Parts: sequence; structure tokens; C-alpha cells
Amino acid sequence: MNDFIATYGGSILSVFFGVLVVVFYALFSRAGRRRPHFRAIPAFNMLRGQMGRAIESGRDLHVSIGTGGISGDDTATTLAGLAVAEYLAEEAAASGIAPIVSTSDATSAIVAEDALRRPYIRQGNLGDFPRGAACLPALGSVPYAAATMDLLNHDPVLTNIMSGTFGAEAALIDQAANNNELPQLFGAADPRALAVMATSTDHLLIGEEMYAAKAYLRAQLPHLASLRAADVVRIVIAVLIVLAFVAGLLK
Repeated sequence: MNDFIATYGGSILSVFFGVLVVVFYALFSRAGRRRPHFRAIPAFNMLRGQMGRAIESGRDLHVSIGTGGISGDDTATTLAGLAVAEYLAEEAAASGIAPIVSTSDATSAIVAEDALRRPYIRQGNLGDFPRGAACLPALGSVPYAAATMDLLNHDPVLTNIMSGTFGAEAALIDQAANNNELPQLFGAADPRALAVMATSTDHLLIGEEMYAAKAYLRAQLPHLASLRAADVVRIVIAVLIVLAFVAGLLK
């Protein structure tokens, strides 16, 4: 039995997840304008309207997606950060302005440029897209943190948003933001980075909250269905772990 679970458990859960997504999509579609209820995540509320305030003030909105790439263990975390960047670009596309998105990974920088471009394509004003909105200030975590510190210290930044892969170097960026009294939002999965940022910002996205960005910010049916399916799968896994533990005690 254990060998069967080890071999096919992941595949079974993947199929189960896919079926749930289809089921919830159908249910939410029938509900019409009524959207499913999810617990509130205040950090996402902080994002709404930030790009508009940056445009009105003539200052920049900096979004850091961290040091992760898109072809390894950090892929999901990087894509979660890109979802935040694309949402902000959607707000700004009509004005020909985009948030500044920075990363220390070359592949992530290319994907970030494309994510920022998509809202302009959807709105039919690609000619207004500001080239170079996604930047690669340095390679490596510590050099990237130092370059980001320089950006926050010398550029007219209104808000510093960090959502992606970060380690202890997040403390350096945090210090620069605090020195300039910048509001911050921070999202990461690394406990070291979260331990640093939890003491300096109230707007935290912890672990799995990051991956819900599209569902909370865009509220489109596929994203909502996927989020609800993920909630069910997590509950099922937790129940199975408890049952396996109890079964082990009864042997």
C-alpha cells in the first residue's frame, strides 16, 4: 500500500485537483455574479489603487520579484510575484506608465517584461508601453539587494512591493525602504525573510497566500475555481496524514 501511494499518490492528487477545478468552475459559472467567499487577506487590499496614487504623485512604484528563476524550485513563487506586477500594470496601462519591476534572474526579467506588456496589448495601446520597465540591476542575492537599496535611496519611489523569492538579504532592502519611510508589502515563503519583514510591515503575504494573488486581485472564474480546489486538496491531504498517523498508532 505504501509503495502504491509513493508511486501514484502525486498523480492521483493531480487528477483529483483537475476534476475539482472543473467542478468548481461549473458551480461558480452558474452562480453568476455571486462570487465564492474566501477569507480576507488585507495585504491585497493595500495593492488596490497604489498605481493610481503613484501616477498622481509623479513617483514610481517598485515591484521586486526577488532572486528566483522560472525553471527551478522557485518557479511558482516567481510567477506569484509576476501576478502582482501584472495586476499593477493593468491599472497603469491606460496612462502609458508601468511599475518598475526588478529581479536578479535573467529569465525572470524576460518574463516580467512580457507580463508588463500584456495589459497594453489587451487595451490596444502597445505603442505607449514604456520599454525597460523590467530591469536586472544585479546578479546574485546580495548584489541585487545592494542595487535595490540604491534604487530606493535615489529614485522617487512611492511604495516598495516585494513578492517572490527572498532570503536574509531582504533585510537590506527593508532597511533602505524604512530609511525613506516607504510603505511596503512583502510576500515570501522563506522563513528567514518573513522573520525579518514581520517586524517592519503589516502587509505580509505568507507562503500560500502569495499563490492566491490572481484569485484575489482579478477574481476571474478559473482562478477562483483553482483556489477553491487547492483548499479542498489541502484539507484532504491533512485528513489523510491524520488517518495515517492514527493507523500507525493502532498497529
